[in-house]
Amino acid sequence: MANVRFDTKEEEEIEYHTDAGSLENSLYSHPPDPSLGYRDTTTGSNLYTVLKVCPVSSHLLLRIFQKFLNNGNVSLCGAQVLITVKRYPDESDVSDIISQLRANHVFVYIGVDSNPSGGSNSATLYEMSYQTNGYCAFATGNDLVEAFYWMTWILQHPYQFIAQNFVVSGSGRIEIPTFKTPIPDGQDDFVRLAITVQNHTLDNSFVSMNYTFASTDESYVHTFPGDRVSSLYGTAQSQWFSVNGSLSFKWTIDYYYNTSKPQIIECRMYSKYYHDFLPLPHF
Repeated sequence: MANVRFDTKEEEEIEYHTDAGSLENSLYSHPPDPSLGYRDTTTGSNLYTVLKVCPVSSHLLLRIFQKFLNNGNVSLCGAQVLITVKRYPDESDVSDIISQLRANHVFVYIGVDSNPSGGSNSATLYEMSYQTNGYCAFATGNDLVEAFYWMTWILQHPYQFIAQNFVVSGSGRIEIPTFKTPIPDGQDDFVRLAITVQNHTLDNSFVSMNYTFASTDESYVHTFPGDRVSSLYGTAQSQWFSVNGSLSFKWTIDYYYNTSKPQIIECRMYSKYYHDFLPLPHF
């Protein structure tokens, strides 16, 4: 476990932890603090610098990735990276960062504020999450809080067993073929679902999305929208529910956009039972 703030005038070091209590203390003692930031609307985020192996960059996000991928302290394989961003990066090509993340099976999940405080390029944030089988939610205000809150629950269900992406337009239906969850036969346990509806800030080209997740014997049916189901927060919706490991399921998604312009729907499912890494998108 590790945490770091970025987009600060004085770059901070990644803090590593061996227990949840230490991480929690660090998070609460290092909250976001605008007084430490750039205080302008022109400087791009430096996030990529911390995650990436690259020459020294002026971009903090880059340096963060650089430090993370070359930390020398902990294994990276299968790491889950959760990021909230209000200041966008300026970089338009982060293919080398993405290649390194994919080589280490690192999942990147990003909550992006639709109202940026600076920077110019949010597309690379989406691309980084998409290409690592994570996902990216665009939202603002309380919707961003909720979207990121649901993202963090992936840590409780870390093993991904569905990661599919669909390029769509207009209206239609997606049917994910029948599958079983990794839950052992005869056991009831929770799985987590996440779906995103656009690869950019939500706009009026999106009209609606609804889905049904149901067992083939119809003994269990879960629908969105529905009672006691979380909302679509910005571009993302997520939910957890209990299923039986003996059952097979289908996931059917109906979508409606009022444009013929291509849109991307990302579909993800997770459980707490081990599953091998899934194939990554073509890159």
